[in-house]
Amino acid sequence: MATKKCLQRKIGMLLLIISVLLGACSQTTSTTKSTNTTNTTEEKQFKSDKEANVNAKQQSTNQSNKKNQIVSLPKGLITATIIRNVDGDTVHVSIKGKDEDIRLLLIDTPETHKPGTPVQPYGPEASAYAEQELAVGTKVKLEEGVKGHERDKYGRLLAYIYLPNGKMYNEEVVKKGLARVAYIYEPNTKHLKELKNDESYARKHKLGIWSIPGYVTDRGYNMDAKGAAHTVSSSPNTSTQNSSNQSFKNNPADDKESNTSCKGKIKGNANSKIYHVPGGAFYDRTRDNIVWFCTESDAIKAGYRKSQR
Repeated sequence: MATKKCLQRKIGMLLLIISVLLGACSQTTSTTKSTNTTNTTEEKQFKSDKEANVNAKQQSTNQSNKKNQIVSLPKGLITATIIRNVDGDTVHVSIKGKDEDIRLLLIDTPETHKPGTPVQPYGPEASAYAEQELAVGTKVKLEEGVKGHERDKYGRLLAYIYLPNGKMYNEEVVKKGLARVAYIYEPNTKHLKELKNDESYARKHKLGIWSIPGYVTDRGYNMDAKGAAHTVSSSPNTSTQNSSNQSFKNNPADDKESNTSCKGKIKGNANSKIYHVPGGAFYDRTRDNIVWFCTESDAIKAGYRKSQR
């Protein structure tokens, strides 16, 4: 009997020990699972944070590169000041006090006052754009043609012009559909690829000169293209240009003033066909090819449009 009771006590103690051991194992397993779950969550968070940092750095790098592309200019540029606009592809600048006639490389804008040539569609718009972006007094940078080929047969300095914002004017006027890529002569073809890309963009979107089918040709501008004559006659800048020239007899090649009886009132520029009112941003800056008008109505009737500034 005593032996039986002793055996029962031993079995009870054994069961108790087993129960304690099982409880400890269960707690260890639970702790391990919890630890593993925590580690997995932390790893995911770390990975997510790392990816976010990489993306942020990449975005910052892209923005930095984009900014550098805008302000990065070729070396050896010449500082100049715009002193007069002739048309969309020719300007006069001052370089160290010397007046230089600049012919923009690789572009050709429609004519507005070439002797024996009628005003061509988008010529006035190109001239107006030049007056806006290359306003008198604007500081620009010039990239000359290749050494030994810096001038054309007329003695004009061949160059690319960079605006104060770092953009190349030659490209901008082509991209807006106000000029075609032309006069491609080696070795002055450094930026031909970029200009061709700009021209393709304007052609694809039918901007400016490309909006008239058959108007742009390899040899220039075709006034016989369907719609070309209508485009000129309906343009607010050119609708009465012929009568304007007959009325004031102003020769854009000289710097004389016309219709001086109205001097001090409305000041027009015979090249750009833009007029300025007293107090305007470019009223005092406009010093060449001046045509005076007594009223804005007179200027508009003569085919001029008001300056935007």
